[in-house]
Amino acid sequence: MSEKYSSEFKAKVALEAVAQGRSVIEKIAQKHDVSEDDIIEWAAQLQDEASQIFTTETAHADEDVNEEVDITTENEEFAGAVEHGVMSDTLNYNKLIFWSTLGTALVIIFVIGLVYFSQYSLFEAQKQVSAQSGYSEVQELKAEQDQELNSFGVVDLEEGIYRIPIDSAISRIATD
Repeated sequence: MSEKYSSEFKAKVALEAVAQGRSVIEKIAQKHDVSEDDIIEWAAQLQDEASQIFTTETAHADEDVNEEVDITTENEEFAGAVEHGVMSDTLNYNKLIFWSTLGTALVIIFVIGLVYFSQYSLFEAQKQVSAQSGYSEVQELKAEQDQELNSFGVVDLEEGIYRIPIDSAISRIATD
């Protein structure tokens, strides 16, 4: 808990505690809003290592920087995370498989839908083209037949068979 206080603050409070004695430690703790145990600890450190305890400079500047540190912990997961530099994530394979399967199924359904839509569109276009071409052929045949029925012409010259418009033929039959 004492890590959150600066070294200057610790030194000030410890000096005050050492100067006034154990009887006023409770008042000092209330005054500076820290626990009595912290003040006692700081005072003991101050008495043991008076000048070096609260400095922010590295006291071991001339020691080897590549010193190996051995950290032990009861939590194996945390130890592995510290060793590898990352915290391991446990994947929820059920969710992973579910969402992967759902996504794949949706893509497959979408592709199949596109294939069916393109086939339907092609079929409809062919049907429309064939209907239009049949309609135009029928219209041409009808026009040819109308022209033949409404015009004069020779059917068989040797037999003396001639073609006359249908209206004229009906009028002739009616007058005979």
